[in-house]
Amino acid sequence: MADKASRLLRIYSRLRRSPVTIEIIKDWAMRSSIDVSERQLYRDLKEIEASINLEGEKVIVFEGEKNRKTWKIEFQDSKDAISLFDINTFYLLKNFAPLTLVHARENALLKFESLLYRQMSHSPYEKNSLANLEGIKSSHFYETPYQNMQHQLLEDCIWAIQNQRKFILNQIAFDHTSLGAAIKFPILFLPLRILYHRGCIHLCGLEEATKKLMILALEQIIQYETTNDMFDASLFIENMEVQLGNRFGVTENMENRVYAIQIEFSKLTGDFVKNHFWHHSQQFDELENGNWIMNLHCGINRELVGWIFQWMSNAKVHQPLVLKELVENRLRDTLQLYTGEKGVYSNNVFRPA
Repeated sequence: MADKASRLLRIYSRLRRSPVTIEIIKDWAMRSSIDVSERQLYRDLKEIEASINLEGEKVIVFEGEKNRKTWKIEFQDSKDAISLFDINTFYLLKNFAPLTLVHARENALLKFESLLYRQMSHSPYEKNSLANLEGIKSSHFYETPYQNMQHQLLEDCIWAIQNQRKFILNQIAFDHTSLGAAIKFPILFLPLRILYHRGCIHLCGLEEATKKLMILALEQIIQYETTNDMFDASLFIENMEVQLGNRFGVTENMENRVYAIQIEFSKLTGDFVKNHFWHHSQQFDELENGNWIMNLHCGINRELVGWIFQWMSNAKVHQPLVLKELVENRLRDTLQLYTGEKGVYSNNVFRPA
């Protein structure tokens, strides 16, 4: 009996979070290590509907298409201050968030979900929440999984930015964002922004001594220290924005120079590329043959050349000459891996001095 009572209480607790169908409650039971059959879950839900009557709460059952039942709790203090658009917004943000953050912050998300449900329980919440649970998914392609250290680092970064405190970066791993070879650690760092880019969370800020922009993926930072040394972030935001705006993506430019860049795309690829955001300076001109010219004003870095490669024969650099030669040389190096005896090797020719 004790096992049954415990199970009923757990099911009711799950109902207080959001509406459920038998499929949802069955999946929840399996993930919660509750060994119970589907038939028993039906009986449990029916018993909860008939016997559990807490003050201010009422279990409601809806029957939809093909006799599909939905169970939910209505709260007497529910308000209609939140719209169905708001509900959809919450589930879009939750389901499209990086998987590693969703897993690490699951309890926090459940709290928000429960609060949202309590506010909207008298509305047709069950239709939207159930559809969103089943119909909104992310592939999580290109995302970076994080360990406990990175999650703690993220909290420390948020704290430092909110309180305008300096960081000490002691040790950095691998060449993720093409940091200049002249940078020597440890350094004093002014954290200014958390930036999500291509499936990876980055810390953006300035090296205190040189006021040079540094962008570091969380997993690059191996050893660091928070400090109580304050700085006025408002003095450095504009500097950071200018430097960041001169980059294509987040990797460091090969040199401190902005180029007028022209890349031609085939018609079909150009139709795709021009409908996406890549850089704030992007402009597109259609050619007589239907192809597109993309115009950019930014520096040259590894990310730009790698991005050009992904379009294969559907893209061609027209200017500047230095970018055209870089692409040609990197293609030649790649071809040698297949036609010669040269093996795969690390080669970041884009890293600034």
